[in-house]
Amino acid sequence: MIQFVGRDAYKQFWNFSKDEKENLATQLAIELPALRGKVGASEIASAVGISRQTYSAYENRTRPIPWSLYLALLFYFDYIPSTHYMIRQLELFPNELDECWLAGRVFIEEEK
Repeated sequence: MIQFVGRDAYKQFWNFSKDEKENLATQLAIELPALRGKVGASEIASAVGISRQTYSAYENRTRPIPWSLYLALLFYFDYIPSTHYMIRQLELFPNELDECWLAGRVFIEEEK
């Protein structure tokens, strides 16, 4: 029988301090122009549910990126093959989130 890791096991992967969240969001804002590449700002803004003007404010660093939007942008860029590895090379995708995904695939075989 296969038993998957419980919900409590995942909590450790999502425990970021306020400073860590701010640093990750700031680093993402710095790299937004490079990540955008051939994708238009309007397309990205639409995908994450904000206006193009709001997206531009984040890209120009006139507004700080909130944690929820950081996650939305991170998962958006993670989905695009050309930026998937880039966000990891730039250390914008926290290792803890990859570890969380991997933990979900770990199982324990019970003795029969």
